[in-house]
Amino acid sequence: MEHPLYIILLNACQTLPDKGGIATYTHELAHHLGKKGHIPSVLTYPSSNSSLFPPRHYQVRRLPSFDVSRLVQSGGSRGALLTRLPPKVLGMARDIARVTRGMPRKGQRRVLWAVTWWPEGLAAWLASRMLRIPYVVTAHGYEAIVSPHARRHFLYRGVMNRASRVFAVSAHTAGHLRRCGVSARGLRVVHNGIRLEPFVLDHSERPLVEQTRNRYSLQGRFVLLTVARLVPRKGHLAVLEALAGLRGRLPGLCYIIAGEGPMMEELREAVKGLCLQDSVRFCGEISDKEKVSLLHACDVFVMPNRDIQRPDGVFDTEGFGIVFLEASACGKPVIAGRAGGAPEAVVDGHTGILVDPSNPGELEEAVFRLYADRDMALRLGLEGKRRVEREFTWDRLVDQYLNELTVVQSRS
Repeated sequence: MEHPLYIILLNACQTLPDKGGIATYTHELAHHLGKKGHIPSVLTYPSSNSSLFPPRHYQVRRLPSFDVSRLVQSGGSRGALLTRLPPKVLGMARDIARVTRGMPRKGQRRVLWAVTWWPEGLAAWLASRMLRIPYVVTAHGYEAIVSPHARRHFLYRGVMNRASRVFAVSAHTAGHLRRCGVSARGLRVVHNGIRLEPFVLDHSERPLVEQTRNRYSLQGRFVLLTVARLVPRKGHLAVLEALAGLRGRLPGLCYIIAGEGPMMEELREAVKGLCLQDSVRFCGEISDKEKVSLLHACDVFVMPNRDIQRPDGVFDTEGFGIVFLEASACGKPVIAGRAGGAPEAVVDGHTGILVDPSNPGELEEAVFRLYADRDMALRLGLEGKRRVEREFTWDRLVDQYLNELTVVQSRS
């Protein structure tokens, strides 16, 4: 490699050791870019726990100007864009320019990368004008479903359409972005990926899986699992209704719900109302190791995600669904909703079964098919595992990113 890329990743919302999808995405992206010989730096917010996760293959700069968690929590609302955001974004842009100018100059090729559009994308746009270098943005799904006010705002379209590339994590997300006025010129689909190593079931992991089975009394049960935030679009209630319908047909059925969220009490009440107390286990928030153990302990991973049109005009949808890939990596058949980006993560009849999330009867039949036909369940799980290994590793996906960044640099 004659001249490596200096890639400045901007993350003001979620980085390791904090948990979450954006944190994992940022880490894996920076880690694999560094492994391939490039020079990634992550600019992010201060954290008292940062010493718990020393990065390899990339640097982390923690800057007070990136501590905008309260703004991020308020979302892309018009009020935040117009009143609370400008001072913080200007501070972020100033620090981005300062750090970037301090990098070695000889033969350097630099690019700013906003891991979300807001507020990082706004800061990247301003800093790129100061530095005269390109910037790119990743769209995870919610960028395409912001409120109509924010969608029409000149800042939203300005950030997206002035970026050299907007990387959408699914074709579904890319389609929504186009409908929001984002130009197809720089829009590219690069799916999310996973690391395979944590999902390998070796001899050291098998006792943990057995402990999980014992902890939740899963011996002799046909186990369904959902790992997700407890929000309406994930489809937990549909699974509970299907369980009630299968009670007489499928003895020993057990459903594990892992995760926290605003629907917790509603789900507990539904379990009582449907008399499913003996069949449902609530795990609450779980660690990554516990998640892997549960994935290996279950028979089927199920998340019948659905699209929801909220009263405020926001279209709540599953941008991609990386947890489907994680289940496939463990060799498990998957049941997903025929909605959002899930059909890109789950191939119907090949790696899992897609169902109408509003039809509990269809979900019932999918569960019963996998219970009655264990050969089919095994085949779907194995095909899913092969597909993840073939198409969704970070090494492969980072190569796709680098191909696009090379084009960006050649035109800058």
